[in-house]
Amino acid sequence: MKLKETDTRILLGLKAGESPDLIAQRLKLPKSTMYYHLGKLKKMGMIGGVKVMLNYGQIKDEKGAFILISLNKTDNKSLQLFEEDVKKSHVVSDIYALSGGWDYVLMVHGKEEEIRTFLLDRVQAIPNVAKTNSLFILKHIEL
Repeated sequence: MKLKETDTRILLGLKAGESPDLIAQRLKLPKSTMYYHLGKLKKMGMIGGVKVMLNYGQIKDEKGAFILISLNKTDNKSLQLFEEDVKKSHVVSDIYALSGGWDYVLMVHGKEEEIRTFLLDRVQAIPNVAKTNSLFILKHIEL
């Protein structure tokens, strides 16, 4: 399917790191039209989705952390079971599969106690988890 000029301009804006609201403003598009185009681009497989990024530093008592995870077994079934298990938690905002010394990094957000409970009672209780390392976010610097 051939992209229309508006879709191409939206993709270029996203690639440049512009927010959908900024692109809509620059292209003089109503927000509803902008989100129509984003939905179409997602359906075409041109983008992976549109995600609202919360500023956790502004939300009282909310923390962010990265949890590095190494697994004992990394066959497809073991990886799939691990992914399905951790994605059920409301504190997990992103899951990344890695190469190198760690198998996954989870981005988590929530109250400090929620993150600690998730790590100790949920992640470390998964039989396939060999080791973890937690990195709490001190400050997020906007690009």
